[in-house]
Amino acid sequence: MSTICFWAAAGVVAATIILHVVYGGRRYVRPMLASELDPFLKWLSYAMWHVGTVASITIGVGFALAAMDPVRTDYAMAATLTAAGFVLVAAYAGIRSGLGLFSFPVVPLFGIVTALGAAALLV
Repeated sequence: MSTICFWAAAGVVAATIILHVVYGGRRYVRPMLASELDPFLKWLSYAMWHVGTVASITIGVGFALAAMDPVRTDYAMAATLTAAGFVLVAAYAGIRSGLGLFSFPVVPLFGIVTALGAAALLV
């Protein structure tokens, strides 16, 4: 059961990364780079976008490694905690900004990932 949940979590992360890179790059990154935003803020945002990409890949790899070796739950634990951190930060930003809890796709997508990881770890 845990192997299925770990693979499912890795799959949701992979889908999220594709959505992030393809749709997010076109919808958010390109317009941001073309904006009149202060150059420091523009390039800091660009760097942070890619930090999120790398961190997401790392989460997905952690779940895939745990799925291939279910005894190594440390990979899944780190991936689950990181995914939960993503959810908390995005939820806080959505609430704090007044945009709403689910204004950022990170909340539902990594919420699913966190739930799958937690379910697998608790089985």
